[in-house]
Amino acid sequence: MGLFDFLKVAVNDKKPAKPAARMPVSVIQCDGKSFPILSLTPKGFVARGFDGSLVVGQNAKVSVRVDDPAGKFTFNATVSVVEIKGDTVGATWTILPTEIDAVIRRYAQLRKTQDGKAAR
Repeated sequence: MGLFDFLKVAVNDKKPAKPAARMPVSVIQCDGKSFPILSLTPKGFVARGFDGSLVVGQNAKVSVRVDDPAGKFTFNATVSVVEIKGDTVGATWTILPTEIDAVIRRYAQLRKTQDGKAAR
């Protein structure tokens, strides 16, 4: 028996760890900045984490990327900023193609159902 034999520890082979699950990401991108979406409807959106780069009444081109259990889609749009409160920004779509409107309506309905707020 050696002097350091008491330090030897038997190690069992372990199964490889599963890769971490990818977090759902739904964001509004504007001028290279991303803001997480709080609400998305056929009328517009509300996003948080806003940095003050837009002002009320301003038009802006945005990219919308939705990736959550209720849907996964991406589109570009022009919006008009209607409200800024603290770090949240609200905007309405200025022109929205009918096919994108339909996708957003389905998405909003699925979210409503998933959140337990189904129409009665």
